[in-house]
Amino acid sequence: MQLETFEKKPLGGADLKVIMKTLMSEGQKGADELLEKQIKEIKTLGVKLPSDHVVLMLGGSNGILRAVTLQLLFGEKIPVYGVHYDRANLQIGYNHVESIKKEAAKQNVDSRWWNIDATDPKAIEEVVNTIKEKYSVVHLINGIAAGATKRYEEHGTIKVKDIDLSYHPVYQYPDFSKIDNFKKFGMVDVAVANEGDIERTNKFMGTSTTLWVEPLAKAGLIKKDVSIVAFADYDFEKDDPVYGMGPLAGAKILQRKSMADAKNNFGVKAVRLCYPAMDTTAIGAIPGGLLMLAMTSVVLNEKGKFKNLHTLAEETMEIFKPDFNKEELRTDDDFQKMLPEFHARVDALKEEDFPKAFESLTKVSMP
Repeated sequence: MQLETFEKKPLGGADLKVIMKTLMSEGQKGADELLEKQIKEIKTLGVKLPSDHVVLMLGGSNGILRAVTLQLLFGEKIPVYGVHYDRANLQIGYNHVESIKKEAAKQNVDSRWWNIDATDPKAIEEVVNTIKEKYSVVHLINGIAAGATKRYEEHGTIKVKDIDLSYHPVYQYPDFSKIDNFKKFGMVDVAVANEGDIERTNKFMGTSTTLWVEPLAKAGLIKKDVSIVAFADYDFEKDDPVYGMGPLAGAKILQRKSMADAKNNFGVKAVRLCYPAMDTTAIGAIPGGLLMLAMTSVVLNEKGKFKNLHTLAEETMEIFKPDFNKEELRTDDDFQKMLPEFHARVDALKEEDFPKAFESLTKVSMP
């Protein structure tokens, strides 16, 4: 039987007015409560940086970089400055940042944030000048996710398998906690990118590292053989119909060049942070993304290999150890190994198997 095609909508199709009303009434309280809960789970791992060092996060208000930020600030007591781009009463990232700032002040750990366009030269200059007033060395982690999940024109449109899922009404991540949240299994369309899509993806996810490293170096904040410049990455399969055949693939080439330039021109420790599919807001925007996240999580959980954001953030601390000298930090080895099984299960999945095939995820701490 042919699968039905459904429209993939932001945040699982939640009504914009409902989102705004929910965040206005519950957003900040919810963000505060979540942070309080998560801090109790954070363990100190013994990572140390000199007092004149600061970690600068690009895109740290949500997802994996928020988790890394929490580990650095509240586990390791390391100063973190952050750049994010969130609209109040529309994106929970805004509330997350407010919670982080309050808790950091309470714990006497330095943390400043700018809600700005991370590619705006004037905004970059402001952040760099502020950092220079207090710190001598910057470690940069870039996790900007603002790309077009489409295909290049030469590949044309295509349909891919995906699932429709409800999102958490406050925290805005795909919510696997209830079986009733699984709404549909079917096909979604992958559109063709226009020039604007390609330009935007290249700017934010391709060359944004260079936009920051160069002024940081000019300000004397990038120290040869000391400063870490890392990029949160995902190693897609070459024949992936979305990642491998559109602007995301082009941006990856540019990003790797940016990292190589940072290393060659300024002597930084350039590191790719290779993560598996993760339960974040961003993955829901990718055609096929929710199905990949759900099915890979099912398989990894069965094997006792599933990692949530908290665990991945702990593993990321490895890059700050003095003896770390690799160009990649792989937290996705188990994920990559099980991809053949993921494909086999997706190929075998039928409508009558949905949503029962994902029932085990209701008992997993996903985000």
